[in-house]
Amino acid sequence: MDQENKLINLNEEAKPEKTKPSKKKTAKKTVSTKRSETEKEMPTQEVKSFRMISKIEPQKRKGRYNIYVNDTFAFGVDEEVLIRFELKKGLHVPKELQEKIENEDSFYKAYQKTLNYLSYSLRTEKQVRDYLFKNELGHYSERILSDLKTAKLLDDLVYAESYVRSMANVNQKGPRNIEQELKQRGVAEPHILTALDEYPEEQELENAIDLAEKKWSKTKNNSEFETIQKVKKYLVNKGYSFEVADQAVAAIDTEKDTEEEYQALEKQANKAHRRYARKYEGYELNQRLRAYMYSKGYPNELINRYFDEREME
Repeated sequence: MDQENKLINLNEEAKPEKTKPSKKKTAKKTVSTKRSETEKEMPTQEVKSFRMISKIEPQKRKGRYNIYVNDTFAFGVDEEVLIRFELKKGLHVPKELQEKIENEDSFYKAYQKTLNYLSYSLRTEKQVRDYLFKNELGHYSERILSDLKTAKLLDDLVYAESYVRSMANVNQKGPRNIEQELKQRGVAEPHILTALDEYPEEQELENAIDLAEKKWSKTKNNSEFETIQKVKKYLVNKGYSFEVADQAVAAIDTEKDTEEEYQALEKQANKAHRRYARKYEGYELNQRLRAYMYSKGYPNELINRYFDEREME
């Protein structure tokens, strides 16, 4: 409320003073040629260099103002800068002060741009710093980071805790991947270790089991052995430890009935046969097919069945 009153007072002072219209043309000409009492007391050179705010008017863009010095537009400022420097009509503005005001306004523009960047999601200090340098605002980085921390708008620990919860609940990522991603975002290791407490071991195993079941249902065209290996590898790639991957696979139903297993073998073997038949034939072709099916984890009885059925065709 104090800031609003202060702005109202500044704007009131910024309004041009109303002058009574002159009744005689000759009087108007006489006034324009006279020097003010203040100017009379100054040397001619000082009068020319005396720079006074003659008008302050709002821009079309809300919160921005045009500043006129000696009846000529000089610069534009944000409302915050206007209040901070107590700019008002009649204020003497040397060039050094104008430069200081314009620099502060440039900083405030950079700060507002950074706030807009933060409005989309939480960011780390490194992300904000990278953003500023990318937009050629790196010279303001230390001050902006300091102000954001003071305003509690930038906190790497808060970011890390929020990120862990999001990745665990929505993306079902494993702790190892989350840790690596936080490091890439510039979060310090102590903050990462603290944030990972937001991901309890019970939830980690539940997520791993859920992912294992989904992956298992999509790998029907493999042997039981190969499917188990694929599911474990998938979980490890998602950031789960080998121990958790083993526990998750052990918790789901991985048994395939004989006919389902044979259909998977037949499909893979036929595909391999077409590939090997381009180079081999007879005994060597059969041996290579057998070796291929063994490597895929199919039991010996199903492999023999496949060759028996092919001989009968």
